[in-house]
Amino acid sequence: MKEKIKIIEAIKEGNVEDILRGRQKYRIEPPTLVPDVFPTDINQVLFEYFYNQSDVKNIQLLLENSLIKLTKSSATDLYISILFFDSILFMEDKGIATFKIDTSRLVAEIASGIQKFREELKKSITFDNGLIKKDPMNVIVRFNQRYNNKYNFSILED
Repeated sequence: MKEKIKIIEAIKEGNVEDILRGRQKYRIEPPTLVPDVFPTDINQVLFEYFYNQSDVKNIQLLLENSLIKLTKSSATDLYISILFFDSILFMEDKGIATFKIDTSRLVAEIASGIQKFREELKKSITFDNGLIKKDPMNVIVRFNQRYNNKYNFSILED
């Protein structure tokens, strides 16, 4: 129930992107046993703030638009958007997502963001929680190989 209050509050304040970034009161602590660094617990955020809130008007569009905003603002935000996008695809495949996103729309925006922030993505990025991800481009390339093989699309414009 508290996530419902927080999502409505975030919508009113225009802070939906902060939920995805794992900022302050919206942050869900990522699992400590995961061998990588994350800004928040991505799967829990998707369930608690979005998939379990189907009665919130335009929740799907809110998620899509927020992910798109992240693709344009910084290398860190773009990477966060890609992490969410990857989890969303997995949840849709497994039938556990309560709605589907417009994949082609997000693919185009992510590809554009990668072109814009490519050099920064080859270095390191820092999440709001202080954790540093080194060379996130390696992860993006791995994700893209799977997208090519499984879904027949690419987020990399080589």
